[in-house]
Parts: sequence; C-alpha cells; structure tokens
Amino acid sequence: MMDLLQNIDPAHLPIIGAGCALLCVVLVVVGFLLQAIGGIVDLAVSLVELVVELLQAGPIAWCGCLLLIMFLLAAAGGVFILLNAPESCAASPTRFCHWFGFLP
Repeated sequence: MMDLLQNIDPAHLPIIGAGCALLCVVLVVVGFLLQAIGGIVDLAVSLVELVVELLQAGPIAWCGCLLLIMFLLAAAGGVFILLNAPESCAASPTRFCHWFGFLP
C-alpha cells in the first residue's frame, strides 16, 4: 500500500481532492433524486390503489362518491353558465336571461 502512495504525484493531490468532493456532491444529489422519485411513484401507486378500491367495493359503497362527483360537475356547469350568460344574453336574449336578471 505504501508503494502505491509513493507513486502519486503531489501535483495531482488537489485534483484527487476535488474529484472526491465532487463524488460526494453527486452522491448526495442522487440520493435526493431517488427519494423524490420514490415519493412520486408512491403517490401514483396510492392514487391507482384508491381508484381500484372504489371500483371493487361494489355499487353501494361508492354511490356517495358518484353523487359527489355528479354534484361537483353540476356546480361547475352552473358556474360556467353564469360566467358566460351575459355575453350569450347580449347576442340572443331568452327567458333565462330575464329570470336571472341579465337583461333589464
């Protein structure tokens, strides 16, 4: 072992030190990346598992979820209609426009 250390040129020692430091930085970055990728994969697997659980539970167990999704879609549709109603009522007035006060 001592023969190997005697053959190292002292001019190369800063390069060897910088290489070791760079290797430590690369290993830390790879560790963080693997942890982040593992978290993302775990989240995706959990979402797929949730969907599979809902589908395998039968029609009664996820009926409430289906009603909630339908309610949210209806609420989004209502908001979409109310946001676009003034422009639509200006182009072609209907009873809807009179009921909700979009026309004088």
